[in-house]
Amino acid sequence: MTVMMQIGIIVAIAIIVAIAIIPFERERRKRLGAYWQRSCTGTEWRNRFPDVPKDAIREFLQVFVDGFAFSHKKRLKFSPDDKVMDVYRALYPSTGWPDALELETFAVNLEEKYGLDLAKIEDHEITLGRLFQITRNPNQQMQSICA
Repeated sequence: MTVMMQIGIIVAIAIIVAIAIIPFERERRKRLGAYWQRSCTGTEWRNRFPDVPKDAIREFLQVFVDGFAFSHKKRLKFSPDDKVMDVYRALYPSTGWPDALELETFAVNLEEKYGLDLAKIEDHEITLGRLFQITRNPNQQMQSICA
């Protein structure tokens, strides 16, 4: 087989894979669109945490969007009531598919920034607001969760 034939086969396979992925990518964008269409949620965060500086809220949300590889411009699209796993499921609705280790990256980021071990939190329905609250005093909050 010539090099040109090999290149042709590789290009054909790449085109087939790209065409097969298009419906999945459209569906993923639609699910994430529920977040991206929101206006700024800063007021929700400030109402929920009135005594916390807005920079602390932004830093926490930056840790989240960095973990999920979202643009920093999207950080205030997430509300305190958003569940971490709902965001993950918007990216990966089917179990068994490989992911880009978003949850693991978020967990590492939380550990580095706040000393919070996400693996110790067994609540799979935890919201961003609850996680943020835990980061404000991780040792005390973790004792109440793990007790």
